[in-house]
Amino acid sequence: MVENRCSNNRGSKMSGASSLVLRASIVLGMVAAVVTVLYFTPIPDPNFKSCDRPCHDLDWPMICRVKLTIEMYQTVNQDCQDCPENSTDCSSSYCTSAEGSLRGIIIANRQLPGPAIQVCQNDILVVDVTNKIPGHSLTMHWRGQPNHEAPFMDGVPMVTQCPILSYTTFQYKFRASSPGTHFYHAYSDSDRTDGLFGALIVRQADKLEPHRKLYDVDSKDHIILLSEWSGDRSSLFEDEDELPKAILVNGKAPSVSGPTPTLFNVEKERRYRFRVAYTGGSVGCPITVSIDKHLLKIIAVDGTPINPYEVSSAELSKGERFDFVLKTTREDGAYFLRASSSCNSREIHGLAVISYGGSGVEATERKKDEKLRHFETSLCKSEIGKVCLGDVRPLNKILPELRDPQVDRQIYLGFDSALGTMDIDTGFKETPSKIYRINNFTFTYPPSPILTQPDDVASNLMCNELNVPQKCAGQAVCECVHMEHIALGSTTEIILIDQGGDQDEHIFHLHGYHFYIVGSNTFDKALTRHEAEKLDADNRLMKRNLVNPLLKDTIRVPKFGVVALRFFAKNPGFWMLRDEQSRGWTRGMDVIFQVGDLGDVVTIPTNFPTCGSFIGPDFFLL
Repeated sequence: MVENRCSNNRGSKMSGASSLVLRASIVLGMVAAVVTVLYFTPIPDPNFKSCDRPCHDLDWPMICRVKLTIEMYQTVNQDCQDCPENSTDCSSSYCTSAEGSLRGIIIANRQLPGPAIQVCQNDILVVDVTNKIPGHSLTMHWRGQPNHEAPFMDGVPMVTQCPILSYTTFQYKFRASSPGTHFYHAYSDSDRTDGLFGALIVRQADKLEPHRKLYDVDSKDHIILLSEWSGDRSSLFEDEDELPKAILVNGKAPSVSGPTPTLFNVEKERRYRFRVAYTGGSVGCPITVSIDKHLLKIIAVDGTPINPYEVSSAELSKGERFDFVLKTTREDGAYFLRASSSCNSREIHGLAVISYGGSGVEATERKKDEKLRHFETSLCKSEIGKVCLGDVRPLNKILPELRDPQVDRQIYLGFDSALGTMDIDTGFKETPSKIYRINNFTFTYPPSPILTQPDDVASNLMCNELNVPQKCAGQAVCECVHMEHIALGSTTEIILIDQGGDQDEHIFHLHGYHFYIVGSNTFDKALTRHEAEKLDADNRLMKRNLVNPLLKDTIRVPKFGVVALRFFAKNPGFWMLRDEQSRGWTRGMDVIFQVGDLGDVVTIPTNFPTCGSFIGPDFFLL
């Protein structure tokens, strides 16, 4: 009996030892496997200057260094040699030819458009922006990127950072987390109109790209940046010389004796992915894109993959993007890519050439009897031969958190204009003018960035419906920092209401988020905000789609229109809802959304630039 028990104990000890050895072997094997994978996986090179490469899902993110030198320059510069007399010289490197006439511009690295930034999803961008313009400050915005980890890199002056002063450098550092077709641009609309923009393309691995089977080629050379072009530099005030006279396609507008069109080379019997962005302009009229004798298969809008639509033309407005697939099944030759716009009683055009096998620029003419099907990013009325934004369906459904008819935070924003008087930047006072506003508040910027220097912004400068400044009592115009607070983690719905009807449409861009367009309606006359709220309470304002609405970051609100936007407020910070038709920083029709509290925001980097008002100490000069 004793021997038996001793034998059992010895067996138990041996079994326990074997189990420990087995566990240790498994752990050591896993460690060895991880070490092997890490050893053979390329480690990101901090000095890697170009991240334009094939993207793979198992690759490390790269650190991508970019340097942008911002200068005041001119078209038809010394690099253009004999342009426009010799059209070949107009295509030389660093020749900013535009349409062939002399004009002042503001550009990055002496290129129009600026250098394209092409990276893979989750790469880290480190962009040194050096401002070499005397007496002129600026910031850069990275459209389409939410900046979850670095809200202070969003590029909004006096909200997320101080403006970049003349002869100084600001380093933007953020993760390119949102894939798709995007672009970077100066925050000031006048700088953007004068040429300060460039492509920002964020690709993902082929196995993650939902439309990868629809195309054969996604080339860095097939990016189309559209911009309005006027005869003189942009300013804060309307001028006949600033009305657009042409549409630039990648910085070029062909003329009879001047630059040749932008050329896109293709091969026959292939499927090409093209990426289009409307970067800006002084007016911002919608632009229609078409290619003679070809159909466009639209596959993405504002970086969101959608169910494909095959159309003969597609329209987009300022700040918007779309991707299309082009099948090259026609005879060898050259075909015009046409960009056209018609608003404000003026028609403007732009041209590029799709060239089969290097066929040159002698493009064929479009047949007049072609059957047309049109795609629009506007909330138009659906009809035969037209695809409107309300018809477009994304590949993915709305987030589960946003499917409930009730949301945590609902904000009605009615925008219009009033004739009023206020101090303006020219130094003139008490000048009657049309002043734009949202909920009767005309937006102005704080004296210091509210994200990075909250203690330097006085509370009496802020306003919303629950906090109306005393100076605004009984006033038609109230100039203040309009800010709405949204609790972190809230389901949020913004209802935009055109109370004025003074334009065919208004365009808004939301920083830090993409939003779902869950509903819209257009009325025969303007609704007040309170009328809209009452109709909504009775379920008569609009019908909401809480299953598969489109996800975007820029929205066109039609005349007398109402649009409902939803997002899940999980990105803390101070985010602008920006009026895209401001000429400078603002015309008064902007709102800041403070998501979360200051304690929820990522810690501001040490030695981050500061700025603000200066009120000297009490002393006398004798």
